[in-house]
Amino acid sequence: MREIPALRVLCFLVLIFLMPFSPALGAGPLKRPFAFQHFTQKDGLSSEMVYAIGVQGDEIWFGTYAGGATLYDRAKKRVKAYTTKGEPMNTKDDGDSIKWKNLLPYNHVSVILPDKDRMWFGTYFYGFGGGGISYYRAKRNPPWRTFTTNHTRAKKVVSMAVDGDSVWVGSEQGLSLLDMQTGAWKAFYSVADGLSGNFVQSILVRPDSLWVGTNGGISRLQKGQCAWKNYSTKEGLFPGEIKSLVAVGQGIWAGSTDGAVMEYDAASDCWKKIEATDPLKNGGIHFITVTSEKAFICRDNGVSVYDFAAGLWESLTAADGLLSSTVFYAAQDKEAVWFGTDKGASRLVPAP
Repeated sequence: MREIPALRVLCFLVLIFLMPFSPALGAGPLKRPFAFQHFTQKDGLSSEMVYAIGVQGDEIWFGTYAGGATLYDRAKKRVKAYTTKGEPMNTKDDGDSIKWKNLLPYNHVSVILPDKDRMWFGTYFYGFGGGGISYYRAKRNPPWRTFTTNHTRAKKVVSMAVDGDSVWVGSEQGLSLLDMQTGAWKAFYSVADGLSGNFVQSILVRPDSLWVGTNGGISRLQKGQCAWKNYSTKEGLFPGEIKSLVAVGQGIWAGSTDGAVMEYDAASDCWKKIEATDPLKNGGIHFITVTSEKAFICRDNGVSVYDFAAGLWESLTAADGLLSSTVFYAAQDKEAVWFGTDKGASRLVPAP
């Protein structure tokens, strides 16, 4: 854990609290000109590459490449960076960093997943022995808890989802299921078990089913059954890895690396392409987040924004004020939307 100089944090917090309530999530076109509040390494961010953002009340977590996780606590007016050294920070290294206890499993944080009383973290480790998942629970002593990598099958983690008392963990080897109560791994699925691909990029939990986006398409598991159903180009999917699955009302949207946005049609049990009309429509997709009024599609070349009520497509890029047009993630806080980029995080606050 690394404390950030108080004066720098104070300046950052003043910017946040002076900003008006944001209409960014309201229905209708986005209001221009835009105002962005940026969060970079100058403000305490532990690395400029922001792959994931988790919001839980007044706490906003940023998952970074090589820098661990950075916590911005609005209520306590502080910023902290957490790495493999844990909290409190070790005064002396006790050996190989991947074997340290009660901390992040690794400093490449690819997933942040809010839960009721804790925050889950998925990390991606390129070597041997490290990586995997952990959670931070403030009321726990120590607050961090790490888990095994399920015999390395949950080491290079790229997706996670809470499902009751269990957590689904997607990696480059397949899909693992963790029992929260016991901390034991309950199941594992790969192509050999019926998945469409071993690289599990996205997981969507529905009341009666589980949807999984992979490098080979989309797979669906009806709860209570052991058989997977796979969707590919034959069922309307466009080529490319499925990077994001998201619930849109009672429906489901999917985003692929080739830039296509697709919607599941339950009547035909197939997927249909959504024809985006914004200028970014061909940019590769990293993530889709949905608010009650809009969808924010994070791409290689900016953010496509779709307003449900108006049926209107718009776009956001660095030319509009984003730190970068390479956008990995988006998350909604109480008043606005955060975007994780390769140059830090930007918070959209349109002018009144």
